[in-house]
Amino acid sequence: MVLPLPDKPSIAVLPFTNMSDEAGQETFTDGMTDDLITDLSKVSGLFIIARNSTFAYRGKPVKISQVAEELGVRYVLEGSVRRAGEQVRVNAQLIDALTGGHVWADRFDGNVADIFAVQDVFVAKIVEALKVNLTTTEKTEIARAKPDNIAAKEAFEEGWSLYLRYTAKDTAAAITSLKKATEFDPEYGRAYAALALAYFRVVESLWGKELGRDEPYFWWGAHDYAELAKKYPTSLSYTVEALRDVFQGLAEDARRNAGRAIALDPNDPEAHIATAWALTISGEPAEALNFVATAMRLNPNYPSHYVLARGLALFAMGDLKQAADVFGEGVRRNPDATALFLPFSSVLAQLGRREEARQILLKFRPGLDQKGLENLPDTLHLSFKWDYEHASVRERLNDGVRIAALPLDVTVTSLEAELETGNPFSQQYAAKRLGWFGPAALQAVPALVEALKIEYLRREAIEALGKIGPPAQAAIPALVALQNEALVGIYAKDALSKIRGN
Repeated sequence: MVLPLPDKPSIAVLPFTNMSDEAGQETFTDGMTDDLITDLSKVSGLFIIARNSTFAYRGKPVKISQVAEELGVRYVLEGSVRRAGEQVRVNAQLIDALTGGHVWADRFDGNVADIFAVQDVFVAKIVEALKVNLTTTEKTEIARAKPDNIAAKEAFEEGWSLYLRYTAKDTAAAITSLKKATEFDPEYGRAYAALALAYFRVVESLWGKELGRDEPYFWWGAHDYAELAKKYPTSLSYTVEALRDVFQGLAEDARRNAGRAIALDPNDPEAHIATAWALTISGEPAEALNFVATAMRLNPNYPSHYVLARGLALFAMGDLKQAADVFGEGVRRNPDATALFLPFSSVLAQLGRREEARQILLKFRPGLDQKGLENLPDTLHLSFKWDYEHASVRERLNDGVRIAALPLDVTVTSLEAELETGNPFSQQYAAKRLGWFGPAALQAVPALVEALKIEYLRREAIEALGKIGPPAQAAIPALVALQNEALVGIYAKDALSKIRGN
């Protein structure tokens, strides 16, 4: 197999085939598949591939063995749905891909109103066939996720399917459908959670103008829907809470809420990604990579925000080369993944690959002149925040984008010369820009130490030395002499802490 088998029964649920003669029944059929994935995902004794990966096979003539090989599972669940008015027929079978034999098969003929009960029966029988225990908590969570209203479920399924396409146009359509779901069922917690996710995505992807509103409208709308989701808690609502915490830099709260989501739905890759973010912003990026790896294993056809989580964890660890490889592969995999462009340009610039970094920025904002490029880092923001203790990681990320925006003839050497011979304004600007280059500006340390003697340059020079970090050891005596100064003492102490690696 391409991927090793997990140490528990592993299942990929293929999209059920729509056998209905009536038009418009694809959504109902997809909903049946999605419900089974969602329900089975909550069983801790199973390993369930995410919908995003299995739905890639919809409408394709594939062999069970091929699906199992590509997704790294032993079992494949397939079936068909035929609906005529209020009557529905469902066939389902679970196949052991290693032997080709049927582990379980069943059929239902009856009323659409009974479909939720049928799904519960199917899940129970699959779990029983694989000799896995279904706990009381898991049974409760499976039941809680279902609405009482068929129309609400169909509207949710339509919206969720659109949400998973990861485009601005589809996200806008998803919002419309998900709102309909909450109108049909005002207590549909999962629909409120999905709306919060859709609104947060608009903010992250900077799609506000494309959808006719500015990003703050969607930011506050996401918070409103997150609050509604909390009233009807599900695993998805806890994932939303964790992401909201990450966006506000509340790492401990994010870890707690993501942990609740994983406890209720251990196979939800988004809950693992939320945990990864919480770990990265709180200074544990190496551990975050483990959760990203789990998410990618659960969802082999993973979306670009998994790449963002992995790349930024590597960046936080200081592994710029591997971070560049991850972002580069992510952009090649999805050239429209705009959320990757800024961190990718930052990493490239800090690796000295400034021309490539500049091209990424121009791809992100085509047509910008030089002034627009240099203003770009200050007019854009990442939606997530590092907690206070680790905020320097975010600053390094921003500084990389600032380097990428500079004209290519602006170098450490040219800035050093400007610091020594320019007018006061250009000297201040040169000192500030040298700090953007971080350790790569080591050669400018003597010039920056000299600049500490000039009152109007002190703060910029101190901050630049702090950003250069441990390589700026030669500046320690001069900074120690300034740490009790009234105007710059606090900055000198901060720079000393960074240089000493505290």
